[in-house]
Amino acid sequence: MKKLLRSVASVAALSAGVAMVAGDALATEGYFQHAYGLRHKALAGAGVASAEDATVISLNPAGLVGIGDQFNMGVSLFMPFRKYSATNTALLPAGTTQKSKKNIFPVPNLAYVRQIDDVSAFAVSIFGNGGMNTTYDAFASRTCPAPGGGTVTGPFNALCGSGKLGVDLMQMFISAGYARKLTDGFSIGIAPVFAIQRFKLYGAQAFDNAMFTSSVGNVTNKGYDYSFGGGVRVGIQLQPADWISFGASYQSKMWMSKFSKYKGLFAEGGDFDIPANLQVGAAFQVTPEMKVMLDYRRIFYSDVKSIANSQLGTDLMGTANGSGFGWRDTNTIKVGVEYQATQDLVLRAGYSYMFPQVMERNSVLLDVLAPGVIRHQFTGGGTFRVDDNNDIDFAFMYATGKHSGPEYIYNPAIPGWVAPGGTVDLKMHQIEVSVGWTYNFGGSSKAR
Repeated sequence: MKKLLRSVASVAALSAGVAMVAGDALATEGYFQHAYGLRHKALAGAGVASAEDATVISLNPAGLVGIGDQFNMGVSLFMPFRKYSATNTALLPAGTTQKSKKNIFPVPNLAYVRQIDDVSAFAVSIFGNGGMNTTYDAFASRTCPAPGGGTVTGPFNALCGSGKLGVDLMQMFISAGYARKLTDGFSIGIAPVFAIQRFKLYGAQAFDNAMFTSSVGNVTNKGYDYSFGGGVRVGIQLQPADWISFGASYQSKMWMSKFSKYKGLFAEGGDFDIPANLQVGAAFQVTPEMKVMLDYRRIFYSDVKSIANSQLGTDLMGTANGSGFGWRDTNTIKVGVEYQATQDLVLRAGYSYMFPQVMERNSVLLDVLAPGVIRHQFTGGGTFRVDDNNDIDFAFMYATGKHSGPEYIYNPAIPGWVAPGGTVDLKMHQIEVSVGWTYNFGGSSKAR
C-alpha cells in the first residue's frame, strides 16, 4: 500500500510537469475538452448523472459517493489538423491555403477518490485544458500594408508579422472535492479548483503599434507568461428509481491574474478569466447490460471580454472594449451508450453536437489563430478488467467542423475606418486516442 501511494504521488508530480510543458490544442468545445476522464471521453462527455470512477470530480463531484476507493491515471494523444484558405482578402495572403504545424499533443490526467464512510467521499484530481494553439510558417515573400502608408514586400507571415505566426495557451487544473449523500438516492458535491494558465503569442508585430493597441510592446513576442487563479465546481445527483438518475453540475468562472506581458493584447489590460460552464443530464438503465446517457452543456464565453469582445471593437486592444475573438456562448448536446459486453468488458460510444458556431460571423481574421470550428464529435472506448483490482481504460474521438466568414480589418486610429476583406474558410478535424489504468483498492472493478 505504501509503495502504491508513493507511486501515485510520483505520478501526480510527473503529470503536473507534463501538463505544464505540453502545448495543448484542445479546441473541441470552443477551447474546452469534451471530457477529462477516459470513461467520459468515450461517452462524448456525457455522464453527469452517472458516476463510476474518480475522474467524475471534473464533471460532477456529487457522484463520488459510493464508487469505492480508486486511483485513475490516463494519457491522451490529441491530434488537431487545422487550416485556413483565403480568397480576395486584404491582410491575409489572398488565394492561399495554410496548415498549422505541430499536430500531436500529449495530455495527462489523474484522479484519486477515497470513501470516508457510507455517506461521504473525498477526491483529488489533476487535469489539463487548452485550446488556442496554432503555428504557421512565414511566406517566402508577400506584400503587406506598410505602417506609414503604401505597401512593403518581404518574408512576412499571414498577419504581416515577421517570422512564424502562432499562439500557445495551456491550462492546468488541480481540484479537491467532497461529496455527501443526504438521503437515499440524493447526493451533493463541491470541488474547489485551482488553475494555472500559460500563454504566448508570436509573429503579430503588425498589431504592436499605437494604431492598434493601448500598450505598445505588450502584444506579441514576449515569451511565456503565467496566470493563476481558481473557482469552484458544485453538483447534485438524484436517483429516484433503479432505472433512472439525474445530475447537474456548475463550474463558476475562474478568476485569474492578468497576463501582464500581454496587456496590450487582451482586453482589460491582460485579463483572461476562464468561462463558467453548466451541465445537466439523465441516465437510463435500459436493460441490465445497457445504460443510455443524455446531457446538455453550456459554456459562458460571453462573460470574458478578452474572448467575447467583437473583433471589430471600437477601442484599442488592451482596453476594456478592445478587440477580442468574438466568441459566443455555446451549447452542446451529448449522447452516450454504455454496454456490458462480457463480465470483463464494458464498451462505450458517444456523439455530441455543438451549437451555435462559437465564432462571430462578421469577422474571422483572428480565428486563424484560434479556429474553434468543431461541431460534431464521435467517440468510443471501453474498460477491460484485468483482475479484481486493475482495469485498463481506452477511448478514441474523431471531431470535425468548418466555418467561413469575411475578413474585416478595423483600425481604431482612423475613426469609422473598416477595410472589408474577402472570405476566409477555416477547417479542422481532430483525432484523439487515450489509454489509462484504474486501480480499485477494494477489488471493486468497474467491469463486472
